[in-house]
Amino acid sequence: MERLRSGDRAAFEEMVELYRALACRRAAALTRSWQDAEDLVQEAFTRAWSKVSEFRGDASFSTWLLRIMENYHIDMQRKNRKVSFISLQTMHFSEMLRAHTPSWFDISVLENKWEIEELRKCLEDAFSKLPSVYSKLIILKEVQEMSYEEMAETMACSVEAIRCKLYRARKQLRTELALLLGQHGLAL
Repeated sequence: MERLRSGDRAAFEEMVELYRALACRRAAALTRSWQDAEDLVQEAFTRAWSKVSEFRGDASFSTWLLRIMENYHIDMQRKNRKVSFISLQTMHFSEMLRAHTPSWFDISVLENKWEIEELRKCLEDAFSKLPSVYSKLIILKEVQEMSYEEMAETMACSVEAIRCKLYRARKQLRTELALLLGQHGLAL
């Protein structure tokens, strides 16, 4: 370990040989793909080499190495999680409502196509005035119908933070919509 901490490349190569099989088994279990597992093992050893001076010895080297690999894997999953964004300009308002109508919104009061188009325009304008994180949260919840837990994982924060931000987002959207609809003679 002393040779390893001092930056001895030969000592590190010995560690790689000693723990490679263990790392490959764990990476294969995490990724379920041999190619991804190889990449994960390579990255874990690269990161371990760059941080070997930080290794305190509180746990065994293998435990430390596997923790580096697991943390890297979790980070990559977060980064690779794709959140599809829906353009409100290309999406018809009726499609959005068909996806999931928010409980605070009642479309039955609209009597003709003009009112629906006017409402769609107001909604687009209201969304454009929201901070991007607020509009993203509303789309994740109302359109993509994600659970709070899924949203928290996607946004890399706690469920409580999601609930709080989504409450603020909905409140601000209702305020913006009420203002815009009032200007057009429509009511929410």
